[in-house]
Amino acid sequence: MEKLSVSQLIQANKTLNRSHTSAELLVRSSALLYNKAEKITNSFFLAQGITAAQYNVLALLAEEDDRINQLTISKRMLVSPGNITRILDKLIAAGWIKREEDLQDRRHKRVLITPQGRALYRKIKPVYHAFMRRLTGGLPEKIRLQVAYAMIEWAHQLDDFSYENL
Repeated sequence: MEKLSVSQLIQANKTLNRSHTSAELLVRSSALLYNKAEKITNSFFLAQGITAAQYNVLALLAEEDDRINQLTISKRMLVSPGNITRILDKLIAAGWIKREEDLQDRRHKRVLITPQGRALYRKIKPVYHAFMRRLTGGLPEKIRLQVAYAMIEWAHQLDDFSYENL
């Protein structure tokens, strides 16, 4: 396949080509990248027999804290409480996690990863990391870090952003 310049890629994409400012181009290209990466990543996880959201819950429980409540999971994953309930219900049905009462606060349920969930996570994790390296392999490490840091900084700036404050 012929390698196109960035200018040619912008010209070939009707959405990006409509960008009149660098700000528009940045927002639109971020959305384009997110959509493409999400589609590819979702396909990867479905091939593993799990969804991206389910894997992220297992990773959270396996690597960070094995006994956190649903609200904490919801906040850390930036998912609504209703959506996290559905994700957790599917993980419970698969036998990968379980809920138990929080003896300190009966209003909350603690979520724990099961041995089966931990085994699945350990099986997928190295394959996932190899997949991520391949997915981003076209960019040198230095560029990956620069782009990631810029995106993180931009996301942080948006924490206090509001259309009403303009």
